[in-house]
Formats: sequence, C-alpha cells, structure tokens
Amino acid sequence: MSNGFWRDNVIQPALNRDVNLAVAEQQAILDRDPTNAAAHFALGTIRHFQGQTILAIQHFQMAIAHDPHSPAAHLSLGRIYAVEGQYDLAWKHARAAEALGDRELVDMLERYPNLR
Repeated sequence: MSNGFWRDNVIQPALNRDVNLAVAEQQAILDRDPTNAAAHFALGTIRHFQGQTILAIQHFQMAIAHDPHSPAAHLSLGRIYAVEGQYDLAWKHARAAEALGDRELVDMLERYPNLR
C-alpha cells in the first residue's frame, strides 16, 4: 500500500470527521446563544483552516461584536487581511489588538515597512 492510501483513505477522512464534529459542536452552541463570542471565534478559526476565508471573516467579526475586549479575533482578522493584501484593514485590527494588550500583529507588520 502506498502512503497515498493511508492519507486519502484513513487519515483525511478521520480529520474531516473530527473537523465536522467541531463545527457541529460550535454551531449547536450558537443555536442556543448566537452571541457566544468564543463559538464564533472557534468557527472562524476552523473555517480559516478550511480555506473558507469569507466565513472565517464573518465569524471573527461576530466574535468582536460580541466580545470587543478580546484581542484574539482582531489578531486573526488582521492576519487574514495582511495575507490578502488589505493592509489598511490589517493595521486597523493590529492596532485594536494592541489597544487590548497584544502587540503580536503590530510587531509582525512593523517588520515589513512597505505594508503601511
């Protein structure tokens, strides 16, 4: 058996099942409480890893709307915007996270002065 067999027929289906379970769990939380910022953040993270950027952005925005005092969603949004070349939005969220006590994204963006 090739490595492709294990990856395609064993490992990937198991990973997909776990991700689908995680999505269902977080969605169930949101069905009970649509204002749950942690569930929105978790879904944003999962959707980002799945390459579903638009859904990730929407969930991160909802996380911020329901918990404006947490820097994590600002960091995640800022990273997405930086990768997409939307540097004004990346800086906006980097500064918001910094104001909430986390300079990680500001430090990263400052390493690349042409991103201002």
